[in-house]
Amino acid sequence: MEKITLEKLQEWSKNGHRTAVGEAMVLLGHENSNVYALTADTTPTARLTNFLKAFPDRLFDVGIAEQNLIDFSAGLAKEGLMPFAVTLAAFAPMRCAEQMRIAIGYMNLNAKVIGIEAGVRFGPLGNTHFAMDDLAVARALPNFTVLSPSDPHQIYKALFAAADHDGPVYIRLTGAPGFPILYPDDFEFKIGQAIEYRPGKDVAIIATGAVLAQAIGAADLLQEKGLSVRVIDMHTIKPLDKAMLDRVFAENRLVVTVEEHSAVGGLGSAVAEYKAGFAKAPRQLMCNLGDRFQKVGSYEFQLQENGLTAPAIARLIEENLA
Repeated sequence: MEKITLEKLQEWSKNGHRTAVGEAMVLLGHENSNVYALTADTTPTARLTNFLKAFPDRLFDVGIAEQNLIDFSAGLAKEGLMPFAVTLAAFAPMRCAEQMRIAIGYMNLNAKVIGIEAGVRFGPLGNTHFAMDDLAVARALPNFTVLSPSDPHQIYKALFAAADHDGPVYIRLTGAPGFPILYPDDFEFKIGQAIEYRPGKDVAIIATGAVLAQAIGAADLLQEKGLSVRVIDMHTIKPLDKAMLDRVFAENRLVVTVEEHSAVGGLGSAVAEYKAGFAKAPRQLMCNLGDRFQKVGSYEFQLQENGLTAPAIARLIEENLA
């Protein structure tokens, strides 16, 4: 696994997470001849054109047939290959949850599913193209590991980690073109081990995906007002890093989960499920997309409407510490 230069990360950041995953797939394909890419009529959309050029016999486009995409992936995995099925997160796992459950999860096959454009980044296209509940579905599938990387560098690391992991993986990708580089330097990425992005003793903000940048911004604003804010990058939703949560529950007086996902079944739910087993644990606030369909508008509008901007997160925390 080669180190990625800052110049390359800046290119991926500018062009968005689809470019990051497409280029990372090419690098992964050069290192592992068992890696295959599959997609459902989204070869250019998923930025897999360069993978196709590099490995013309290792990419399959099944057309507009996401359920077939998953079954095809299962067949390749059954033959000892390592398929990465890439499509819109609004369609996988949502449209093919049964196939992911039975063909991949139940068989515990070494197949990976990548959901691009998760959350509400496709703002103007409306709720048919939003993926607000994919974490809830993927978390409920036995044998599946669920990853939600936060920046271009972590997307690269997550793909290679998924390739090293023997078993089903769902990778959720969020963030619009221009999403910030949060890890400009090399860093360690391990499935199931959250990253303490910043220490702090008052509040712990636990974020996942590209909205980690908003969580960091909120911590900056609160720090200016004298609060010590810990920021946790929970890039693995399943298995959850319980050791990190044990520290947070013991050391912080307020826990805030931040995610571009429904209020039901995502990171906030996962943390609350674990916290329910504690006799004493700090209060938890949840910043998310709520339990509702969204209004149509730009990505920036969606974040503002749902309180997923740095100022909104900071205000919520201030109000609940008063």
